[in-house]
Amino acid sequence: MKRVPVLTFSIALFLLFGILAGSAIAGGIVTINHDTTEEGSQSGVNTEYIMVRIQDPPLASYEGSIHGLKQTKPEEGKLILTSTAAQAYSRRLDDAHASYRSWLARNARDAQIVREFSVTFNGMAIKLNGSNPRRAGGGPGATAWAFSSLYKPTMNVSTSLIGAEILWDGNPEGAGKNIDVAIIDTGIQDAHPFFDCKGSGDIPMIDHHGPYFSGVAPGAINPFPTIIFDHGTHVAGTVGGCVFVLAGGPVTGTISGVAPGVTLHDFNVFPGIGAGLVAFGGSAFSHDIVAAIEDAVIEGIDVINMSIGGGVQGPHDFTAEASDAAVDAGVVVVAAAGNSGPGDSTVQSPGSGENVIAAGASTNPHFIGIPVTVSGGVGTFGAALGDFLNFDPPVFVASFQTTTPENGCSAIAENLSGVIAVIDRGACAFTTKILNAEAADAVGVLVVNNVAGDPVAMGHSGGALPGIPAAMVGKTDGAIIKASAGIETVDVDGTAPSEFVTDNADIIAGFSSRGPTPFTYLAKPDVTGPGVNVYSSVFSFGPGGFGDVSFGFAMFQGTSMATPHVAGSAALLLDGHPDWTPADVRSALVNTAARTVTDHVNGAVDPGVLARGGGRISLVNASNTPLTISPSSASFGLRSGNKNVSATLDLAVRNVSGSEQMCSVTVTGPGIVTALPVSVSVPEDGSATLTLSLEAGRTSQTASGDYDGDVVIICSGSTLLVPWFVRIDRLAKP
Repeated sequence: MKRVPVLTFSIALFLLFGILAGSAIAGGIVTINHDTTEEGSQSGVNTEYIMVRIQDPPLASYEGSIHGLKQTKPEEGKLILTSTAAQAYSRRLDDAHASYRSWLARNARDAQIVREFSVTFNGMAIKLNGSNPRRAGGGPGATAWAFSSLYKPTMNVSTSLIGAEILWDGNPEGAGKNIDVAIIDTGIQDAHPFFDCKGSGDIPMIDHHGPYFSGVAPGAINPFPTIIFDHGTHVAGTVGGCVFVLAGGPVTGTISGVAPGVTLHDFNVFPGIGAGLVAFGGSAFSHDIVAAIEDAVIEGIDVINMSIGGGVQGPHDFTAEASDAAVDAGVVVVAAAGNSGPGDSTVQSPGSGENVIAAGASTNPHFIGIPVTVSGGVGTFGAALGDFLNFDPPVFVASFQTTTPENGCSAIAENLSGVIAVIDRGACAFTTKILNAEAADAVGVLVVNNVAGDPVAMGHSGGALPGIPAAMVGKTDGAIIKASAGIETVDVDGTAPSEFVTDNADIIAGFSSRGPTPFTYLAKPDVTGPGVNVYSSVFSFGPGGFGDVSFGFAMFQGTSMATPHVAGSAALLLDGHPDWTPADVRSALVNTAARTVTDHVNGAVDPGVLARGGGRISLVNASNTPLTISPSSASFGLRSGNKNVSATLDLAVRNVSGSEQMCSVTVTGPGIVTALPVSVSVPEDGSATLTLSLEAGRTSQTASGDYDGDVVIICSGSTLLVPWFVRIDRLAKP
């Protein structure tokens, strides 16, 4: 009898199944999961404004150190601004401000003071209007200046990035209200406040209590309550978390999921016991996943989210095929592309399914970090925190220098006594680098990222935790800092971690799996979504263990985090277009996606269809598409040998606009693919067919390589892009 392989699936979180790891920030309310392994502009600022701090403490902090002026900081209760002491101290602060205003008018005439502070901050906000920031920030009594952080975004960074808020039409609580979404994952903690709008205990949980999930034997009794890990709660929050106001941590403001009104359904395939968890490093078997997919179809689910991934088991991978069948049944299925990039053909199952929407990960432009200020006017930069010690207490006026070797992966040659080591990312674990710096007597470490975009939270790889603090700066910022090594000094202040908002959106994540799919050579992923530094709901066990739960929010990264952005987007589209099929939804997302995604090395060039698919999802364009196309990308697969390469492929075009569409059709790329007809009329509620022809000839005409481009369909001002792809392998023949 033919043996059928039993697969294990890991959560597509980066770290894989790092869901119980993480550092606590601000009293444990924020945890971070991060990368332990190796492989910019100034962060969080608007350079039109600066903040200037004046030397005396503000009213709320003044403790009476100045002769003749009594303490204004309250011993208990609240600050009383009308007290004699407060009014007297206020006059001193006012005099200092007046002196600064007078100086600024003489020395930086174009600069404008837009706000003055004295209660919780002693200083002012200045709009530069072209003035030199170092000049405007250097007036009498000034102790520091920095570009002003003008934003307090959280999940709204990603929801705004993909355009979800526009589809909410002013009613986020109702967005997606008619749609049921299955979260096939580690379980959802529905008591989390991020789900309060769903009603207490009102996230249905599908639980077989039998041989279905994670290798639990028939009749087995779970000795613990079902473990609901952070991962599933984080994913569910991204799909459909309620409108929620954060306060008291490093991230504040109003957050929500992509589709706050959806009904979430909990399919926990990682219940915390059984062979999958114990023997296979926190995995679920393929049959666990297939059982959950089937149950979701039976339950009448509209969208399935699977932030999971496993190795593709041949051209007929069972889990991928089950996922395709769910699409056939009328369910939109979204799965993670995987975290095995940037290598070729690293897309995982079930994202490898032909009709599954496989989500790659691109950057979300924010992170939680601390300021790193280099003297001499070099600048202030954000550094991301992770598992290692924070710079609290801060390190001020410290020398800093690069190391030999630059990556810090072996014993460091320099004596770093009293020095902050600046070490390049790459080649070994972060823990190794930091321990080597500690052995050289460094007082701290700044790791410089080696990929484009924001810094990420560094994870501890196990063993002894280094005894010195460490944080990561971005690649571009790190280059600026390194140029001043041995010349300037640095202040690293970790006393108040905060959110940095950047311009580093839409950079493909280095870890995001690339296509084509193994064995079948399909162009994957289908689209990308925000998957780096995504902020959503988590919980952790309190000191009492199981049942003693504390709630919080965290930044995770992985294609696991991109997937719920796509699933939530699918829910919004279905809610707005109830007659759309899964193929319509997939096309709307793929063929209208934003071609803004750039490479992970320098963030400068298009990484191509095998990295970004159609592009980063853009919901306004998707909702307003006049046509949908099936398939949404044209994969000609692998063509091998010296024989003539020739093939055809039909695209089914459906009019979803409500009016007749007159469209032109062209093809971009190396000229080996053409489309007919070159113009097409698609009647209201009608359809049409486009035929693509691949003619690549023999070796002398087209050499081995990957070839791609787009079928460009322009209708009444709307442009749809259908990616095409073929891999040609001449097998070293002449």
